[in-house]
Amino acid sequence: MYATELVESFEGEKWLTQIRRDAISTLEKVQFPTGQQEKWRYSPIHKLRLEEYEPISSKPQNFQPRREGIFSSSPNSITLTDGYLSDLPQTDEYSVTRISHMKKPFDLETDREFFSQLNLALCPDPVVIQIPKKMNLLAPIVVHNYLHTDGAMTFPKLHIEIAPGAEVSIVEILHENDLKCLSIPETKINVGNGANVKYQQIQNTGLNNWLIGNLDVRVGQQATFNGATIGIGGAYARMETHCRLEGRGATGNISAIYHGVGDQILDYRTYQEHVGRDTQSNLLFKGVLDDEASSIYTGMIRVHQEAAGTNAFQTNRTLKLSEQTWAESVPNLEIENNDVRCSHASTVSPVDHNQRFYLESRGIPETVVDRLIVRGFLNEVVQKLPIDEVNAWISSLLSQKQNQESHDG
Repeated sequence: MYATELVESFEGEKWLTQIRRDAISTLEKVQFPTGQQEKWRYSPIHKLRLEEYEPISSKPQNFQPRREGIFSSSPNSITLTDGYLSDLPQTDEYSVTRISHMKKPFDLETDREFFSQLNLALCPDPVVIQIPKKMNLLAPIVVHNYLHTDGAMTFPKLHIEIAPGAEVSIVEILHENDLKCLSIPETKINVGNGANVKYQQIQNTGLNNWLIGNLDVRVGQQATFNGATIGIGGAYARMETHCRLEGRGATGNISAIYHGVGDQILDYRTYQEHVGRDTQSNLLFKGVLDDEASSIYTGMIRVHQEAAGTNAFQTNRTLKLSEQTWAESVPNLEIENNDVRCSHASTVSPVDHNQRFYLESRGIPETVVDRLIVRGFLNEVVQKLPIDEVNAWISSLLSQKQNQESHDG
């Protein structure tokens, strides 16, 4: 599976081929993760059998994606199919480039962690989006990620470079399917000084999919990143988010909504890293679990020694609709400077019986009560979602999931 022959078959300049070869060499030295490692604690990683999946060695042909949501006809659409770029916008406002077509080396530095190196080695078609200095894009850029091949192991890789002073909204959609697949996507976003970026990821993959994703964000001086993740699909869906506030006065806000049913496992790991002075971050994650679903949240706020004036907050709350659900929530602080304000909060709780009784006593049917409670519980995050144009569709997806859940029940 990690054979050099596969790497040699991918399109790309010599410098990119060498990076892929080096990643294969690193993989031979890096241990496959286990539940004994802290960052994989509570996860079912021991159940993953890589040999059950095959990397895709050629671009899928004759695939006609079924577009979902209000962005189905967006002029700023970018489409990835099984990790290959298959559609891109025609625009002069910004550039979308296959990294394999670049004559000069592009910085693809990544973690030495197992799945990051696997993505680096076997991503067939890495893509970079570059937003020019002081560009203000009125319409969101929409990245559609599709899975097409049953039994596939796919490696989407997206780099987004936002130049100083630019303003942009980005929506990344991981689309629903009925396939058994393993997807290992990586998205890196560099936010230039004074830039303003809104990012929203909708994870709506199939219930037979394993997803092990990584979102890596770096924020420059006086720049702002407002990001959100919506977790709906996946048998096991993991998203690891790193938000590194490097420049003085940088801001990073991260929120998430996740809803698990059946035996889904939704796994979130977050790192709020304060490097520059006077930086601030605010994290709010809320999840709902029913049936025998599970969720995992571990978060770290790390304040570097030179990061005086830091303000950092972290909140995770999980609502259990069934006694058979299971949730872990582990917030952490690592602070090396005294001039900071940091706090974290975590709760895992069932539905309040008094709240349920109040609604039922006023004639509201039992099947509707939980929907109203869930809607009210999640509304705090919905109001903070950064891209208004997509919020109605997200509410619709969450409602569809609840309706399906009620029907199954």
